[in-house]
Amino acid sequence: MCANRDMRVRRHYRSFSNSASELCFALAAFACGLFDAPVWLTALAAISMLAYWTVTRNSVLNRLRGATWATVMTFGFVVIISIQVGCYWLGLVAGGSI
Repeated sequence: MCANRDMRVRRHYRSFSNSASELCFALAAFACGLFDAPVWLTALAAISMLAYWTVTRNSVLNRLRGATWATVMTFGFVVIISIQVGCYWLGLVAGGSI
């Protein structure tokens, strides 16, 4: 425990707003599939999600170095792309395109 209260770092996590924003990106990918949007539009939603994730996790990512940073970024990008592809595919199925 820190003896001096001024030395503590206050972290402001906005988990609800981050979750809501990430849900919107997933819904955008679902809508792209549902309405059979061009692939470039779906790629735009996925790239936007990657950029958003990188910016919102910047405070955590800046503390990581080297191989740890690369591992977290790679794993995060793979998971985000998988979610976006899955939402797009579900939209295609729901829309009757597949």
